[in-house]
Amino acid sequence: WGTPVPHEDYKGKVFYVWFDAPIGYISITANYMKEWELWWKNPDNVTLHQFMAKDNVPFHSVIFPASLMATGDNWTMVNTMDGIDWLQYEGTKFSKSRGTGVFGDQAIETGIPCDIFRCYLLLNRPETSDTNFTWDGLAQTNNNILLNNLGNFVLRALTFCKNSFGSEIRKMALNADDEHFIALVNGHLASYFKNFDERMMSRAFESIFAISKKKKVPTATLR
Repeated sequence: WGTPVPHEDYKGKVFYVWFDAPIGYISITANYMKEWELWWKNPDNVTLHQFMAKDNVPFHSVIFPASLMATGDNWTMVNTMDGIDWLQYEGTKFSKSRGTGVFGDQAIETGIPCDIFRCYLLLNRPETSDTNFTWDGLAQTNNNILLNNLGNFVLRALTFCKNSFGSEIRKMALNADDEHFIALVNGHLASYFKNFDERMMSRAFESIFAISKKKKVPTATLR
């Protein structure tokens, strides 16, 4: 099944599904809201970012825009496109038909909070090369990054604030070490925003966790 190729030499042939599948982006928006044209026929006020695996880039960068242009209407066209590499599963390809991988319904059944999956997938996002989903890697992300890094940072900061300042955030006279620490944090924040704007999500999140790794510096200084 598919859209027939309108050419005498290709009778009986149909276009690959992604030839017309992107139209679903528009139709599902129209099915959801009456004001769909505010998004899809408003190129002066809407910026369209698209994220996909690298094999779908030709359909979204050439065929879909060409189809919209051919109608002669004032469609919102893609502004930036992020085609990433492959995410593999335990060293092999994901395949729903073969049952290889972990999918949404299976992730729910594990009972693992979705934010743990989100964090691991963002840090493991295949932005410059193929990456690999492993259950061991998921566990290490939870234990070493979310718990030992971020969780420990939050716990220590809140406990210190409670025990030393009666759970109040007071004005402080900053010393040279404090100013240096703030400069380091601002540097990581600048890196976060830069990478996020460039759609390098993995590097952006690494910048955030680099801040919580520095937890020992301010607590040691304040004590």
